[in-house]
Amino acid sequence: MMRTPFLQRLAGWLIPLLLPLTAQAGNPACPQGPLAIAYYDFGVAYHQGKGYDVDLVRELARRLDCPIRAETDYPRIRALKQLELGLADIGSSTLITPERQRYLWLYPYNHSKNMVLLPRASRADSLDDLLRSSSLRWGAIRGYRHSPAQDRLLNDLAQQHKLVIAESEDDLYRMLVNGLVDVVLAHPISYDPWFRAHHAEQLVNARDFFPDGETIAGSIALSKARFTPAAAELWHQELRKMYRDGALRAILRRYLSEASVDQVLKQPLE
Repeated sequence: MMRTPFLQRLAGWLIPLLLPLTAQAGNPACPQGPLAIAYYDFGVAYHQGKGYDVDLVRELARRLDCPIRAETDYPRIRALKQLELGLADIGSSTLITPERQRYLWLYPYNHSKNMVLLPRASRADSLDDLLRSSSLRWGAIRGYRHSPAQDRLLNDLAQQHKLVIAESEDDLYRMLVNGLVDVVLAHPISYDPWFRAHHAEQLVNARDFFPDGETIAGSIALSKARFTPAAAELWHQELRKMYRDGALRAILRRYLSEASVDQVLKQPLE
């Protein structure tokens, strides 16, 4: 009988602490409890704690009532290793490969490709129009890989001494707006923020002259060590809802131009 008041007091202390854990464990969307998110630096997708990846993951977590306990940025390879080992729950902007599918649930939310950037005054309406001009100078970043068809074209242009090599994205875009080159290839995630930051959006047109070219799918990544198939599918379905109700477009539009958002959402998520 002497221990009953003590046990009652102990229960009074413990129950408020245990109730949140019980509620979290009972949420099928986050069965392991509060989430650890692993980001990596990637254009306007993620940089210094901000970007459309951050907004997307937070909105999904809010809709699914899953608390976030940590958001950390890593080098790209380490972020993947954290997910593989179950040290992080969710990653973003992840390309789909057979190896990654072994340890990740991967759900695309945008599709990007290299666009052809031209001065606004250019009258070219096709790749053939560009190639018919013997005086055009093309620009490319040293060591950057494009689609197979685009890399073959650039190799041919290099043999014809029509290719100017840039050391960085900043170098490439400066050469274009200053007229040192006439044509470059680049992804919206890269060129959009640069032209906006330099107030040069009106100087350049982005054209898709490789309609059958390779697209890159940016995916949300859920660790298979942390999510069951059923739990992961809840995130997948919520992502599809965000596509349908316009929330995904609204998030991307905070960071990309309307034309670029149209391009990256051109391929439906259904």
